[in-house]
Amino acid sequence: TEIEFALSPQDGQTIVMFGHRHWRDGGEFMAHCSTKWAIFLMSLKSFVETGEGAPSPGDVRISNWH
Repeated sequence: TEIEFALSPQDGQTIVMFGHRHWRDGGEFMAHCSTKWAIFLMSLKSFVETGEGAPSPGDVRISNWH
């Protein structure tokens, strides 16, 4: 797979566009990873803004694949 981050300024903010592409199968594991990326990016946002994030293993548990 390929991971891409694209940053752009917009209305005095930095917009982060994220992509995780070229999955062989679009099944349950891809959906799990997509959700975990969202949780990670929200943790990163919190860390940048407040100095505190919630990275793994202290992040939100969404399955037994954690």
